[in-house]
Order: sequence, then C-alpha cells, then structure tokens
Amino acid sequence: MNIQQQIDELSQKYSFENAHFKIDGQTPGLEVSLQLLEEHINLFLEKAGQLNSIVESCANMVTIFDSSASKEELMKTSLRCQGSDHLCIRTAPSMLKILVETLFD
Repeated sequence: MNIQQQIDELSQKYSFENAHFKIDGQTPGLEVSLQLLEEHINLFLEKAGQLNSIVESCANMVTIFDSSASKEELMKTSLRCQGSDHLCIRTAPSMLKILVETLFD
C-alpha cells in the first residue's frame, strides 16, 4: 500500500481533515500533517506523557515485520503540534499506520 492510500485510510477511519504528507531527504523522510478534531486532541493529550514509550513500542513491532527498517531510524520519529489543531509526525513510512492507530485508538 502506498503512502497516499495509508493517509486516505487513516483519514477515513479517524475523520482527519486536510491530511497531507511530504517526503524529503531527512531521516526519517516522511512528514505527515493531520488536522485534529477536539476528540483527537483529547486522546493525544491523554497519551502525551507516554509518547516515548509509544514510539519505542511501535518501532519494536515494525522491526518484527519489516527487517529493512532499523530500530535506530524508527526511533528518530518525532511528533510536534503546529497551531491549535495540527499534528505533524515525522517517521518512516512503514511505521505511520501503527503509530497513528496507537495514538488514536
């Protein structure tokens, strides 16, 4: 599944608006921007204190299924808030889906 399909599926599943991505030469090279609704913001705030362990757990899971992804690269995943309702996630493509599902389920 390509990245656009993943973004579309996640947007439909979680009702994200204005979800978009870009790929650049940084490591990790995928940056996704999600416009969050109030319910997403509340979920994210509940899990904010656990972000490091969530990223590590997702990285461990991805390395089980994708031997080409190094845990070191996956651990470079970053999340940042932009404005009052946007979440920017910089991660590897193989980790996007599991990370978003972990954050918002």
